[in-house]
Amino acid sequence: MIGPHPVDETRIDGGVQAAVHGLCRRLVATGAVARLEVIATPRRVGGVVTHTRVGDVPVTHLTAPWRFLASSVLHVPKILRGLRGSKRRIVHLHGSGLFEAALLVGCLLRRVPVVWTLHGLTEKETRDAWLRAPSPTARLRHLLYAVCERLQLRLAQSLIVDTPYVARAVARRARAVPAPIPQGIDFAEFAAARAAERHGRLVVSVGVFHPRKGHDRTLAAFARVVARFPDARLELIGTLVDPAHFAELEASVRRLGLADEVRLRPDLPRAEVLDALGRARLFALHSQEESQGIAVCEAMAAGLPVVLTRAGGLPDVVADTGAGRLVDFDDVEGFADAVVELLGDDRARATASAAAIARARDFDWSDILRGVVERYRLAIAGRPNTRLPHYPDVRSAPPSADE
Repeated sequence: MIGPHPVDETRIDGGVQAAVHGLCRRLVATGAVARLEVIATPRRVGGVVTHTRVGDVPVTHLTAPWRFLASSVLHVPKILRGLRGSKRRIVHLHGSGLFEAALLVGCLLRRVPVVWTLHGLTEKETRDAWLRAPSPTARLRHLLYAVCERLQLRLAQSLIVDTPYVARAVARRARAVPAPIPQGIDFAEFAAARAAERHGRLVVSVGVFHPRKGHDRTLAAFARVVARFPDARLELIGTLVDPAHFAELEASVRRLGLADEVRLRPDLPRAEVLDALGRARLFALHSQEESQGIAVCEAMAAGLPVVLTRAGGLPDVVADTGAGRLVDFDDVEGFADAVVELLGDDRARATASAAAIARARDFDWSDILRGVVERYRLAIAGRPNTRLPHYPDVRSAPPSADE
């Protein structure tokens, strides 16, 4: 398993880390694979490679040896040497970039089976970032990720995507038939949050502090919510990945006069995130782009109705379940109206909460794991491009590799 992975279970930075760690935990707990080795892709420059155990999972944490994260590609030859041996060894690669593209090429040259999970549309996300804040660095970053993602799509023989939205976006450029298999959650982890007594009108939003998550629009909408419900409160929770953007959000809170109503809570331990979900009445995320949105699935598992944008794969996640409300990105007024409706109507909120819990069950790893493991079996059997049941029918039994 090669991809983003937390250093410890008490602090998980973002949805991809949560998905990779959750998959690793479930593979170990169920014995679905004979042996699991995890190589965590670099998230920082400098330092030394470390070997730890995160829960029951052995993890090697890589670092970028030079000034740029792209220098992590220097680890690829050593990783490839370590893949020699068992004919039933397989690599599950997560994400796109120079390191991931080089590793995919190396595995294919050595005929090591690879299942690749594409977490979101990196080319689109980096282009949007460049258009939001044009600069030579942003342009170069976009070009690098675009080339790497396109190369991986052209070469990968087994491709998992997390929503039909991503499958449609890459279908014409991908060599493999994209298999829409959602990223899972541990539904049982949110039992306490589902059972918690909720008081007041607390709205929670969970997403890294990055412009793509639309927290500035959430704040603008919440100013309208407070005008209707003065006792409403908002907590914005996420990993601090863009300090300059975080400072802009702090300034927005002051400018909108929401210092008493809004809390910005960066880099929280996992336990405090779960506590916030247990105290909240509603989850709101005004994101510009999401492939799936693990935080949305977790919020639904906690029993929270969701107010979201029609961005990326979010309509696939909520589907026609009644679990919440969807509005267009940048429709601040419509977003505020949806929040006001669900905060003010107990019956509508209870109905949406029940629908959210029911929908969240579809994303539990107990069902999704079968589809992932079947991709492993098919890749080892030399049939990596075989179709599987499509999302969201994750409860359907996939075909056997021997059929």
